[in-house]
Amino acid sequence: MITYRLGINTCFAVKRWPQPERWAALVRDELGLDLVQHSLDLVDLDSTPDQAVDEAERLRAACDAAGLTLHSTFTGLAAYSSNLLLHPDPAARERARAWYRRAIDFTAAAGAGSTGGHIGAYSVGDWRDPAARRELWAELTESLAGLAAYARGRGLSALMAENLAAAREPSTIEMMSSLLTVGDEGHVPVTLCLDVGHQCVPGTSGDDRDPYAWLERLGHRAPVGQQQHRDHLGRAGAGRARRLRRHRRRAGPGGHPAVRAGRRPGADGPGPVGPVLARCPGPACRLTPGQQGPPTREAAPVGSWPG
Repeated sequence: MITYRLGINTCFAVKRWPQPERWAALVRDELGLDLVQHSLDLVDLDSTPDQAVDEAERLRAACDAAGLTLHSTFTGLAAYSSNLLLHPDPAARERARAWYRRAIDFTAAAGAGSTGGHIGAYSVGDWRDPAARRELWAELTESLAGLAAYARGRGLSALMAENLAAAREPSTIEMMSSLLTVGDEGHVPVTLCLDVGHQCVPGTSGDDRDPYAWLERLGHRAPVGQQQHRDHLGRAGAGRARRLRRHRRRAGPGGHPAVRAGRRPGADGPGPVGPVLARCPGPACRLTPGQQGPPTREAAPVGSWPG
């Protein structure tokens, strides 16, 4: 039996409640939740190492005091505004790798088990150049392998990659499948953070537009699911969550779980417990009600990825 555990991404607190003690009290007392995924928009990863450790320890202490489980950290709008590991300039890609290493360090210091999210976006020029697209994608897989090794050394359990909503980003089943790994002694697995509101990529069709198809094909590789207040069609998130649960029940005990993140310590029964991290509506969220995803989205080129 699959057990769902609802939590929240702290993007709702960006610029509103930047101190962890404030948003932790809101999560516990007003939302009635005990599981959080911390937005890196609330973290200064450009501070000194000592300052970053102090910030991580403050976050850990605030969650402990409020009785919250800090599941993971995750990229926010600030990182999403960057090309990161797919930047056209090699020096910028190296800075992105260094940024992700700092995110891993912070996550480990805060006591969370994984980090990730947005990993990169092609420039328009590189996206339109098949040779450049293939070369950068190959480098992206190498970068993720290096970061997965670094994360293993820092004691994390996974590195997450999110399916996004623009063609120039990792956004289709085929693209995501080529990035996910099972991990080994030297590397944490690269896992999927499945956002069920991002099946709206221009130029896609069929399974890529169907969140249930994503669950069938990649649900077993997705330890975390993200549920937005409303999806790209404007449907209420709560209704979508109920439909996902019904889909999981129909799949039966042998089907793919919508979310799976290992066993909760002390939980009864054999079923894994997976978090569903919700995003609250509001300007701080990446997709607000009625929004159709990133404003600039190129259709995917015809042909198999990464042709």
